[in-house]
Amino acid sequence: MQKQRAAVFLFFVSVSALTLQGCAVKRWLFGPRSTPSVIPQPMSESLPSPSAPSAALSDSSAPLQWDFAQRADQKQTAEPPQVARQTPQATSPLPPPSAPPVQAGSTGLRNGIPGLSDGKGESEDNPQYVTEADLLKVVTEFQRLAGKDTYRFPVPKDVTGANVYKATLTRLRDYEDKHPGAYLELLAFTRGRAYEGLHEYEKAIAQYQIVSQGKNRLNEEASKAIAILTQFREIKQRPLTASTPLAYLQALDSQIAAWQEQEKQQAGTPYEALAREEEERLDWAKVRFLELNRHRFEDGNGSVVLAYRQLLNKHNESKNIYRYQIEFADFYFTLAQEYAVQNDPQSLQFDPAVFEELGRTALRLYAEVAHEDGVMEKLEAKGKLEALEAYMAKVGRLGR
Repeated sequence: MQKQRAAVFLFFVSVSALTLQGCAVKRWLFGPRSTPSVIPQPMSESLPSPSAPSAALSDSSAPLQWDFAQRADQKQTAEPPQVARQTPQATSPLPPPSAPPVQAGSTGLRNGIPGLSDGKGESEDNPQYVTEADLLKVVTEFQRLAGKDTYRFPVPKDVTGANVYKATLTRLRDYEDKHPGAYLELLAFTRGRAYEGLHEYEKAIAQYQIVSQGKNRLNEEASKAIAILTQFREIKQRPLTASTPLAYLQALDSQIAAWQEQEKQQAGTPYEALAREEEERLDWAKVRFLELNRHRFEDGNGSVVLAYRQLLNKHNESKNIYRYQIEFADFYFTLAQEYAVQNDPQSLQFDPAVFEELGRTALRLYAEVAHEDGVMEKLEAKGKLEALEAYMAKVGRLGR
């Protein structure tokens, strides 16, 4: 009987112990985490002065506590830490404290991990480097493209497909609005080069004068450009006033001779291409003037044909050679149409040989451009070639 009572007593004691242990474990796992508080004890006046290690600890922790107070935007001055006596307390083992939560918008952790940083470095925080990089990109892109011969090759385009001279002027204006007063000489010199490519000699001279007035490495080159462009401006601003068509043609020939002289003086320089473009512009104006006034001249059609042939032979290296060929073919197409209107294809006055000769000349000029690959006028020439063939077939059926 006593053995049974002892067994029951031991059973209840075991169950109670297990229950208490389970509650402790549950409290430890799911209870609120708390950091053991350390109660600082007041220092006694008779406490001896701290030793050297304690002083070192106090000096090193003071700036840390001050920095923490500043970052927390506290308005009170942090007091230097005091050496505190801690009373040993029996505490239950706690898990290591968890890391502080990352605040929203914080990039410290992301920047510290390779591959997760946002790519912003110190150069973006300092606008000085960003400013120079932007200007350097604009000037480098312009210098890379602006040195081409614009007489033989089309006007260079930038990465967006826009005229590099116009695009550079726009970008320099935007840069100057954002950074007023920065790099005045460099901006003026680059802007002057852009105005040169657009044949705006007056504006280019004004920009070069800004550069020549200062002491910089571009001073000498700007002064040379001013001297050359002053001559260009004088020739281009000569008035073309004439009372008769013949006097107007003579005035054009006088300016053409002046530009030819500039070509000889500027041979081997970028200004030679500018002078040749000006000469080409006047030669084309001469052809158009003769074409518009051909009925006022004796044998006006023959004069226009001669002017077109001289233009094609003189400027056979020009980027506009295919444009001139199409215009020449259009003129022959117009002559064929005028002949068919003046002489009814169904009448006896109509001569099929004359009509076909005019039409075949236009077809040949159209075909030369239509078979050229990589030129902008190719599709236009193909379309006009088909239209002329259809027109000649129609007139040929009426003339049978």
